[in-house]
Amino acid sequence: MSLLITRPDHEPTTKYLSAWSEKIIKLAQDKGQKVLDLKSKKATRKEFEGRISKLNPSLVVLNGHGSATAIGGQDDEILVEAGDNDHLLHSRITYAVSCSCGKKLGPKSVEKGNATFIGYDDDFVFTSNRRCLSKPLEDKRAQPFMEASNHIAIALLKGHGAHDASKRSKEMFEKSYKDLLSSNADANSLQDARLLWWNMTHQVCLGNADARI
Repeated sequence: MSLLITRPDHEPTTKYLSAWSEKIIKLAQDKGQKVLDLKSKKATRKEFEGRISKLNPSLVVLNGHGSATAIGGQDDEILVEAGDNDHLLHSRITYAVSCSCGKKLGPKSVEKGNATFIGYDDDFVFTSNRRCLSKPLEDKRAQPFMEASNHIAIALLKGHGAHDASKRSKEMFEKSYKDLLSSNADANSLQDARLLWWNMTHQVCLGNADARI
């Protein structure tokens, strides 16, 4: 079994996703998984297409800006696009932390083959503390968003099925939402709660819901 993960880091949003993905990589390595980490300038279409074809990973985690039809890498270069090279996601589990790709790219990627696609059918959002831009892992405001998102890959690496991994992630989003509302909610807490709920309701699990790596 193996993991391919993309980690562009060319601006604040992708820097956060890249930094928090280190927890996924560490768990995979601890479990003896082979990890192909396409970080920074390696998060290009050429590297992605070449390495996914050669390594044939059972799990693909894609971080980056996206749209309904595509997911980008470093400097927003398109890595995978519906109707173009989405066949690269066939016969494997993909988790995409990218806006809106669950609308068209996800369904297209599971049309053929025993594939599973977990992602979001609208924007994936999170809040952050500007003072932590240079140290994302210390950002307590971003933490509940990142931990709930990461839990999909973590649950999969621990042997859970795709639907169960998505369910566990949604439960984490919901718990953080409720925790924020039950606290002495200030304006930031209310905003964060609303956005946690947004991610939970827009997360989709498509294709083979019972798939495991």
